[in-house]
Amino acid sequence: MTDLLNEEFAQAVRNVSIHGDKRDRAIAAHSEVRDLLEADAELRGWGIDTRLIGSYARQTARYPGKDVDVFLRFDNLSVRHSPEKIYDAVERVLVDGYGVKGEDEGGRVTRQARSLKIDFPDPEAHFSDVAFAIDAVPAVRCQSHWAIPNRDRDKWDSDEKRWIKTDPVQFADDTNTLATASWSPTVGGANAYRPVVRLLRQVRHVHLGGQRPGGLFVEIAAYYVWNERLVTGTSYPQLLASTFKHVGARLIDSAVGGLPDPVLGTPLKPVLEPWEWTSAGQTFERLAREAYAALDAERCRAAKLWRDILGTNDRGQVLPLPDGCDAAGFPVGSVTAVGALGSNRSRGFAVTAVRRR
Repeated sequence: MTDLLNEEFAQAVRNVSIHGDKRDRAIAAHSEVRDLLEADAELRGWGIDTRLIGSYARQTARYPGKDVDVFLRFDNLSVRHSPEKIYDAVERVLVDGYGVKGEDEGGRVTRQARSLKIDFPDPEAHFSDVAFAIDAVPAVRCQSHWAIPNRDRDKWDSDEKRWIKTDPVQFADDTNTLATASWSPTVGGANAYRPVVRLLRQVRHVHLGGQRPGGLFVEIAAYYVWNERLVTGTSYPQLLASTFKHVGARLIDSAVGGLPDPVLGTPLKPVLEPWEWTSAGQTFERLAREAYAALDAERCRAAKLWRDILGTNDRGQVLPLPDGCDAAGFPVGSVTAVGALGSNRSRGFAVTAVRRR
């Protein structure tokens, strides 16, 4: 029955994706910040090369997407250099350009442990949908990879601990390789990896909320199971059900030894407790069972199950109601308490019309 919800899932993908004015403003904002930093003489002397990283760069960001991460790579510096000196230089440029939030009138820069956040509020000051922030993270060379400052500033004086090895740019490149591979599952002729990950991150947000693992860890688990060609299907419902199943198993397996960084191969940090991995994995396994039940269900019942799985965001219910179905999972005209169960108004009128006949 999965083909019966194709249009609804296409809309669900749009509902969890960042597009339109917000996407355009994000591009303009990170370009503005990068141009400002790359114009500074001191930073240019250090070989600054800014790159977009994070879920925005990987095109896996879930709406509403509050932050855009910019990686400030300094080609001429290494882990031998002081993170404090580099951070202070970046701070100088950004504060000169935007002011300090809470200290300067209209200031927009917030100092964070190892990055600087620049707010880009809604220009109309009332519609928060388009508000977001740019996070600028300095990085230096670390052998063939990169390193960012330790979150613990007390360790900035330690030659061994002041920098943390990472390589988000390589992960973005690897994600693109997966998302364009000829063997990778498609829906309607387009590679489905990135849309499925956006839906997956939405589901994680709905069913795990503030619990760990966070969205990045769950995305990395999805990267592994897709890259290992474990996920199968030809529609979004099939691919989501398969992804839930294999991500759940991978998270449970991570209770022993953690989940490896997809580039470095070392356990991801922060370290999670075994029960956190297991609890999250069991949640996704439960969701997989519900998803597979939806695959075998009648159209309206399937829509109800998927709406419960995908939940809501600032745009409302992620999966729209199919025509002819009410919010309780019954065909319109069935004897149900439609109004009490959240059906939209047009559905209520449709039910009334059917009953009068």
